[in-house]
Amino acid sequence: LPNTLNMSFPGLDGEALLIALDLAGVCCSLGTTCASGAAEPAPILVAMGLEPDLYRSAVRFTLSFLNTFDDVDEASRRIASVVSRLRNS
Repeated sequence: LPNTLNMSFPGLDGEALLIALDLAGVCCSLGTTCASGAAEPAPILVAMGLEPDLYRSAVRFTLSFLNTFDDVDEASRRIASVVSRLRNS
């Protein structure tokens, strides 16, 4: 999907990242859409041969037609800040 981005942040726990991003005002989900709500790793990420560190730290971002370039820039800044903070703690 052209409006969906799945990113991994090696060395970080996906659930901790999800919570920290939520607190920073960035909405995202864990894993992939095919695994929404599942406790197991996303089957597609495993099938792609990703290392566990990558699929355990994967988060999914989805944009809508209502999002602006400024929204994306701000979300990028917040994501970078949260990832940096989590990696340094």
